[in-house]
Amino acid sequence: MRLGTAERRSERGSAIFELPVLIGLLLIPFGILMLSIPTWVERQTAARDAAAESARYLVIAGPDGLNQASEILREIELGYGLAVGSMRLELPTEFVPGQSLTVRVVVVIPAADIPFMGSFGDTSWTAEHTERYPDYGAAP
Repeated sequence: MRLGTAERRSERGSAIFELPVLIGLLLIPFGILMLSIPTWVERQTAARDAAAESARYLVIAGPDGLNQASEILREIELGYGLAVGSMRLELPTEFVPGQSLTVRVVVVIPAADIPFMGSFGDTSWTAEHTERYPDYGAAP
């Protein structure tokens, strides 16, 4: 069924209302999402690096290296341009030769990061790295 001329006239000008709705409901949230993804990836990579470097250092230094592992975390935060304290380190409590040693790093990731406006909302993400504590030459 074809619309008559009178029915088509009533639809004129509807694009004026549809365009702002399209921009407001679809394009702006999609743009915010696209601008936030690099921040998420960067924070996750920083947490993975911090967990791996801290675990590797603890395998070499043993229980005496617990304070230095925290320093490694701070250096990685500064290297990635993050605020000091944006990552938290969870270290193992016991060092048993021949057993696994797991280090966890919890990082705060903003839900949305908009240039020139800042970020809002946040969530935490945990990275972990496991190394085997050596049998020989390890200080108990």
